[in-house]
Amino acid sequence: MSSIRSISDAGAYTVVGGGIMDREQKDGSGLSIVLLNRGAKPFRTELFSELCKLGVREVISIESGPCPYDVDVLAKRYERLRFMIFARDSSIGARIDAAFRESMSDYVFVLQGDMKITASAISSRVFSKISDRGRLCTVPVFRDDDGELLPSAMAPVLSKDGRFDVQPMRPEGAEAPTVMPWDYAGIYNKERHFAIGGFDSAIPEPWWQKLEYGMRAWLWGEEIRTHSALKMGYMEEIPPEDTSVGSGYRRFFLKTLAVKRRGDSTRLPLSRWWLYLRTSGENSRAAKDSWKDVRHWVRSNRYRFTLDAAGLIELWDWRE
Repeated sequence: MSSIRSISDAGAYTVVGGGIMDREQKDGSGLSIVLLNRGAKPFRTELFSELCKLGVREVISIESGPCPYDVDVLAKRYERLRFMIFARDSSIGARIDAAFRESMSDYVFVLQGDMKITASAISSRVFSKISDRGRLCTVPVFRDDDGELLPSAMAPVLSKDGRFDVQPMRPEGAEAPTVMPWDYAGIYNKERHFAIGGFDSAIPEPWWQKLEYGMRAWLWGEEIRTHSALKMGYMEEIPPEDTSVGSGYRRFFLKTLAVKRRGDSTRLPLSRWWLYLRTSGENSRAAKDSWKDVRHWVRSNRYRFTLDAAGLIELWDWRE
């Protein structure tokens, strides 16, 4: 069994397993699964068994070091299963991007380890419909134990005091728009994902990392939508989201909310600098460095924006 040490934005990691898969194979057809693990894993073996029965090309399980005790045994038992063991703490998005680069398929299904999935939820017919769309990310719909739809689609809105906010919605209809992938879960088109830059590894908080990714995608002309045939649930209670303001929010604000589109390009107006300086909570030097970094990023990508945040809210399709 081979182990390969690699480096990514998420730091060093080791890859273990996947004995029967040909690393040199160029055909990217099919679907890979990237499994995110959090909390206790009481049904770990059963979960890998179910995932490997889905007919996918490979399953990549993301782990935190030190190496879990059962990795070697599981990798030998399930030949399409690989483990990525990260040496240090890093953001979830950075780990997902590293797993996407390791994956051998053009489409990657990101799942959390406490989600419930069945073979019928990702049949070849369902996957064919999704891949034919060629969309950046297709998000599952989630139901509780009583079969009720959970409000897992997020819509961009203005609050009563005129501030940007997101409103949870039940994803009614065949394909409802959502401004972010719920719990990172979804079938991602790998080429489109990296074409927009992947997740921002400089944003440590999952909520702001997902929201920045989704907003950037929509502002650059991509789409994230749910699909009613992609049905999932949770084995346990859904972990609450931490939406508290931190450094990630500040980067999210500058990259998505502060930019203004004029004509065929977008800029970060100087007037936003004074607002940022007053409210960022950073000292003036740190605030200036953050501002310069994002302003350079906006300038480099100024022609990629097709909308700004105000335009997205105005044009958001509430009918889906």
